[in-house]
Amino acid sequence: MSVFLVLALPALAPAQSDATQQTPLPPTTTDASTLSESLTASDAMEWETLADTLFISGERGVADPGRVEPLPRQMFRLGPVSLLPKWDEEVMYDSNVFLTDDDEQDDFILRSRVALLADWQMASSGHRISAGYDMLRNWFMGGEAKSFVEQLASAQVELNFKHVRATVGDRYEDRTDPILAVFTQKVERRLNTVYGTLGWYDDSTYVETKAQDVDTKYDDFNFEQFDRDEGYAHVEYGWRQQDELWLFARAGVVDRKFDENQLNDMFGETLSVGARWSKSPEVDASLRVGVKIEQFDDDVATDGEDSAVNPDVEARAIWWPVRRDGVDLRYVHTTEFSPVSNYEVLDRVELGWTRLLSGRIRSRAGFGVERVNPSSLADTFVRYSVGAGLAWRVLEFVDVTANWRLRIRATSTPNGDYTDNQVSVGFAVRL
Repeated sequence: MSVFLVLALPALAPAQSDATQQTPLPPTTTDASTLSESLTASDAMEWETLADTLFISGERGVADPGRVEPLPRQMFRLGPVSLLPKWDEEVMYDSNVFLTDDDEQDDFILRSRVALLADWQMASSGHRISAGYDMLRNWFMGGEAKSFVEQLASAQVELNFKHVRATVGDRYEDRTDPILAVFTQKVERRLNTVYGTLGWYDDSTYVETKAQDVDTKYDDFNFEQFDRDEGYAHVEYGWRQQDELWLFARAGVVDRKFDENQLNDMFGETLSVGARWSKSPEVDASLRVGVKIEQFDDDVATDGEDSAVNPDVEARAIWWPVRRDGVDLRYVHTTEFSPVSNYEVLDRVELGWTRLLSGRIRSRAGFGVERVNPSSLADTFVRYSVGAGLAWRVLEFVDVTANWRLRIRATSTPNGDYTDNQVSVGFAVRL
């Protein structure tokens, strides 16, 4: 599923989301004289940032760092409400559908995607209501039994006053599972995320609180031991050190509770400090360094210890030195849910390069690698992802797209490795 994520730093520097960063976006222009009263020019950055907010997943992972997402150029405006529809069709060849070491199965997949974003900005009040729906249907030509549909739906209310901003929202996801993808079957689950933000901001300081609760449920009873509820909340204080530099300190709590008593529940605290630097439009960067302290109830004998202290680090940067080229980089070191132990230590690096070949052709290449080390005696493994893509605007509202991705998993576990190549061509309709 393509989920769009862009790093954006408004003037009052609200806290960044802990989401995967993707393609930086160049300025876009549209000749307003050619547009009707209901079809108006759109700001690509604003819409992509809204999509980030609505569709940021409750899960994290290296997805497709080289994939090109066609940019929206226009939108429907119905009074105070703006609408941005999307329609994509592509044919993909997948060399290893089930991500297995032996007996690989290849197939051609017809992928159909329909999405709609809606945004109601309430005149001069600054309040807004936003909602979105994104559906991706994967139809396997070699067997209907392998087909599946992924869906995301989200809505939020944002209230803006002179110094106070409050947001509350709910996000629903119907997905196939990436963590257990090495199993030779479909593993489907549903996530529901309730989230909120409350902050006070002025020109030199801000205080912001964020909280979210992610409820994960698997469809197959064989995976009910992974059904869980994960909560996170933090308070952050930031101050302007220089015109373009903000510093901040953050303290928070995390917890994880399983429905079944087959993995250990967790409660933890987080402490971190960081900095954000923005020099629009060339550079956006942030760094956060801290520690995560976790305690486990140890009802299940998966690990030798019932507590852990680990570094918690996140760094991001977008650099657009010239109009034609942009580079984005992200590094994460943290702990996450593990299906075989109390937690897993995760190191992830993602690097992408976007180049505008012409006014109508946009290309991208990317690389991602993550090292996963379970806290138990289970083997460490490394996943690699490399890809490239091209979007060519052949008509006013139509882009032709081509994408390639290679995925590799390396581990010492027998039959735990896999290699997968995906090649796709298609078209995307954007207003």
